[in-house]
Amino acid sequence: LSDMVDDLFELSRIQSGTLRLAPRLVALDDLVSDEVAALEVVAGERGISLSARMVEPVVVNVDDRAFTRVFNNLLGNAIRYAPEGSTVTVDIRVLAGWAAVSVSDECGGIPEGDLASVFDMGWRGEDRRTRGSSGGGLGLAIVQGLVQAHNGDVSVRNVPGGCCFEVRLPLPAA
Repeated sequence: LSDMVDDLFELSRIQSGTLRLAPRLVALDDLVSDEVAALEVVAGERGISLSARMVEPVVVNVDDRAFTRVFNNLLGNAIRYAPEGSTVTVDIRVLAGWAAVSVSDECGGIPEGDLASVFDMGWRGEDRRTRGSSGGGLGLAIVQGLVQAHNGDVSVRNVPGGCCFEVRLPLPAA
């Protein structure tokens, strides 16, 4: 319950424009690898393997507390919805002036009709994805709000056997 209250306060700050960010130059690959390491035990308990396919060193100007939350939400969801014995992969790369972090899982995908709604507040998907879930459907709305507050973008698409969430952040001016 306290996690849900915290999520509601964070979403309220995002939506009301009172979110206070303290951006600084951060090695995105270090930030993501710290979050992967923090969640490896949880993944291991479910028989989920966390792996990095492509990791390019890249620096971005972000609030590291906010982005720890972004990657915790994305990786936590991937671990929660991936079937036992599957793999969650993370890629970090530079694409046309943007830093891109992709989190892919083997959840079976999201119904095409739901893809446009996954970032809506309260969206929880169909029963097979939410069974046993204690969340309030706020995590992806928070991810989107925090990414957009950093002038970035987050998207989701289905990939063979699962789905892929991608966060894109502008690279700092040289």
